[in-house]
Amino acid sequence: MIKRLFILLAILFAPVANAAEMVNVEYIHAALQRHWGVSLPYNSALTNPRVAANMKYLLTAVDRMNEVLNGKDITNYGDDPKYATLAAADTVATKDAIARLVKQSFYITTTPDTASFSFEMSAQGRFYITWGDGTTDVIERNNTEKTIYSHTYEKADAYKIGFSGRATAYSTENSHLDPAAALQFRYNDNIAAIEGSLGAIFGTIGDGSQPGQQPTFRNTFRQCSNLSSTIPENLFEGVHGAPIDWMFAGTFQGSPFYGSIPAGLFSGIKGAPVYAMFNNTFVRSALTGSIPKDLFAGIKGAPAQYMFAGTFDSVYGLSGEIPAGLFAGIKGAPAQYMYHYLFFGDLNLTGEIPENLFGDISGDAADFMFRGTFWGCTGLTGQSARINGKYLYEIWPSGPKSIGELCYYNAPGLSDYATIPVSWK
Repeated sequence: MIKRLFILLAILFAPVANAAEMVNVEYIHAALQRHWGVSLPYNSALTNPRVAANMKYLLTAVDRMNEVLNGKDITNYGDDPKYATLAAADTVATKDAIARLVKQSFYITTTPDTASFSFEMSAQGRFYITWGDGTTDVIERNNTEKTIYSHTYEKADAYKIGFSGRATAYSTENSHLDPAAALQFRYNDNIAAIEGSLGAIFGTIGDGSQPGQQPTFRNTFRQCSNLSSTIPENLFEGVHGAPIDWMFAGTFQGSPFYGSIPAGLFSGIKGAPVYAMFNNTFVRSALTGSIPKDLFAGIKGAPAQYMFAGTFDSVYGLSGEIPAGLFAGIKGAPAQYMYHYLFFGDLNLTGEIPENLFGDISGDAADFMFRGTFWGCTGLTGQSARINGKYLYEIWPSGPKSIGELCYYNAPGLSDYATIPVSWK
């Protein structure tokens, strides 16, 4: 990492053909204001802002700007003895440092035909958007109403859009029936790839236990038809505490994300299940590989309606065995639609269904609780799903037909397939 930084700085501050003029401290702060829309305070030890600036001051100013944009220290260029020297800073070094060394938390690369770009946001706070064409918007929000922001480019091209800032509150309006996502790009066909952390911008406030402290990423990247990239490992870094209704519902649904699901994607989430928290999270994505065994390790408690309904529905590239204990923390009475269409169509899943996959569930059956759960999982072998040694259809032999309707439809590799009740297949 240090070696790469040295190479970057060496290129950044290499001699250039055009003459560069030395700058003062005021010039550096004015340039930051023009480029980023931020009035960075002067070093309090300075008595005259027009004093000549050295490289250490320039790089330290970059560090402070990164702190402002990202809400925390993320760089320490000003402490690098090789480049943060007392040598005079000039106009070229200043412009390049401001453009190249100031970092943002999250980036979107657009498709080459992008003529305009828009997104929806509902979080309160101060946010910085660089549109990739040299323009920057500073968005000040003192409410959590859904608002659309857009930008028009002079020519259609591929752009790298940067997002930074820090949310200070989230919407609580219709939080159960129709919650507002902190940030949403739903149906945006101009996104080609993403990188970085949304959680660094839209992170949990405090411990997340009070209304408006926890973000939801419902439908954030849903049906972005050209979004073909991996899911960043740190995408939700900074999001922690108990889940809220719809928290990751439809987040990646219908977009061609590829690669494997990061093992720690939801590692900060710890608490009892809530309504539709992982409903349709990965539906029809192009993800491949095995399901991480600890993906939901922090979820412990009684079932909630729609909690894992369709989570891996039609993710045809998933392969390998279903991890034992994937839902080990679930314990209590069934809830409607809790595992509805969970692995629908995932024909490349193989091996046996682990005993107690669905946790320790007991009590009266709930409508649609296992409807279509393993529909089309032709690669599964061994016995059908069991809890504490008993088949699901033995635990709930009667009740609404819908409880296990189509649960094992077209899953003929199961050893008890011939004896599974018709109402379950």
